Amino acid sequence: MRGVSRFLKVTVGLGGTFALFLLLLVRYSGSYLGFPTQWKIMFRTPELQQVSSSPSALSSANAGPDGESVGRRFSERKAFLEMMCRRVNLEGKIFSKEFMDYNKNYRLLVCAPPKTGCTSLKRHLLRLAGFPEEVDVHSDTANEAISVEHVLGDAVDKVLESPTTTRVMVARHPLDRLVSGYRDKFMDGAPVTSDIWVQYLTEYWRSRGFDTSNLTLTFHQYLEMIAYRMMTRGKNSIDRHFRPTTFVCSPCTVKYDYILHTDTLTQDLQYIAGKLGITGIDLGLRLNAKADKTLVSSYDNYYKDIPLSLLRMIYLLYREDFLINGFELPPVMQSVLHDAKIENLLRYFEDANK
Repeated sequence: MRGVSRFLKVTVGLGGTFALFLLLLVRYSGSYLGFPTQWKIMFRTPELQQVSSSPSALSSANAGPDGESVGRRFSERKAFLEMMCRRVNLEGKIFSKEFMDYNKNYRLLVCAPPKTGCTSLKRHLLRLAGFPEEVDVHSDTANEAISVEHVLGDAVDKVLESPTTTRVMVARHPLDRLVSGYRDKFMDGAPVTSDIWVQYLTEYWRSRGFDTSNLTLTFHQYLEMIAYRMMTRGKNSIDRHFRPTTFVCSPCTVKYDYILHTDTLTQDLQYIAGKLGITGIDLGLRLNAKADKTLVSSYDNYYKDIPLSLLRMIYLLYREDFLINGFELPPVMQSVLHDAKIENLLRYFEDANK
């Protein structure tokens, strides 16, 4: 497919210089992770771009319920994303339709990465398609009813470019999303019980030569695991719950009309429903909200005792997600933006690409 070939061209072109980048990362960060010396990740890191005015900073200012302020917020988010996609040079270079859903009646295309409220949004789309509540939103039946691959087939490219299609993407702060994944999949540090995640954790312990009978994971170890897997297998190969949004929704390739944020999700949905004339669904529905307490509480405490070397690595791995959505770093991580070691790493990487 056209999008796949684009992605392969980019990743192959980056492979030759990334080994140097990771060697320098270990040198400058004093990494204690014990990663292997052969790196496989393809990672693009253009110049560090610190943004002084971003849509996330404007969210609270435009948080009023009136449609004019919400519409203005959407315009700001879209313009900001398009500007940052040009600056980080990601336009047209990644394309994935795996997490896109579609409703024909409203010509509505939605991309909601896992851990951004995707369960609730899938429930909305199933209701619009006339399916009863008994249908599991993650079942094959649901997938056949709303996924673009089943609903549109080969017509997906045409629909993506059609002026009559409303394209919607949901974004969540990367640090918040990581905490949500930890609480939900790794039990917030309690013993893991789900067979899927027991296997995932056991496989990781085995790959590191650690005790595979240990079914608990501290948040520090969890971040190490995320970084290790993304660096050894590639950012696009990690489980979808932790995969960067740039690899899930392709926001610099697909021209989304609306960028929703999880912290304003209900208000954002109300605005879009009004624009499209959507009725008969509970726009305030937030499935899994009780389990996902990060929806209503700060995630800062999770990161406060994490070593700076690991925080650097997490920022670099999710850097494009931060930049294109204007998500700000909490005080505990602000030093990463002004870190001379990060700047040196990026400078070396830029020189290697010349």
